[in-house]
Amino acid sequence: SLKSIPAYLPIVNIDTDMIIPKQFLKTIKRTGLGKSLFFDMRYDDNGNEIKDFTLNREPYNKSKILLAGKNFGCGSSREHAPWGLQDWGFDAIISSKFADIFKLNSINIGLVPIETTEENMDILFDKVNLNSNVEINISINEKKVTCEELEFDFVIDNFSQNRILNGIDKIDISLDYSNMIEEFKENRSTWMPKLTD
Repeated sequence: SLKSIPAYLPIVNIDTDMIIPKQFLKTIKRTGLGKSLFFDMRYDDNGNEIKDFTLNREPYNKSKILLAGKNFGCGSSREHAPWGLQDWGFDAIISSKFADIFKLNSINIGLVPIETTEENMDILFDKVNLNSNVEINISINEKKVTCEELEFDFVIDNFSQNRILNGIDKIDISLDYSNMIEEFKENRSTWMPKLTD
């Protein structure tokens, strides 16, 4: 389960270039991208933090949960976007709609994308605006979000839920089939076509 004061970005159509601008795509490492998260919104032209941007303010700069506007993660399919969000410290994002590729890229690294209704998002945004210390509770086991009197279920398939709960990535999934892979490798020569000169 996750519990945190949420950061909030009630902006529609935040694309992956806004999340991690193109100049930070030179790395293939998943670490160190958090400092460049929402770079053009967080810093001015001189590289100074913009004081009133959510992630530059207490207590939101330590949030584990991000409330985001509709169609979050649209644009290009860059994996750096969820990498940057996770490297910053986010464990979950709640929005009324995610771009499909962004959603899958998030699940692949254990970042939980939670979709709910626009009505629920409006309530959550209102709560954060009224009380900067309001907390959100997320139960991955129960697929449930709670914030004061607001409670709603979210949809995540059982396979993805299991991956997130157990920290399983694609390599772990492949290793579950290591015996079958070895057997295939050993028997491959029996059915492979023979090369001729």
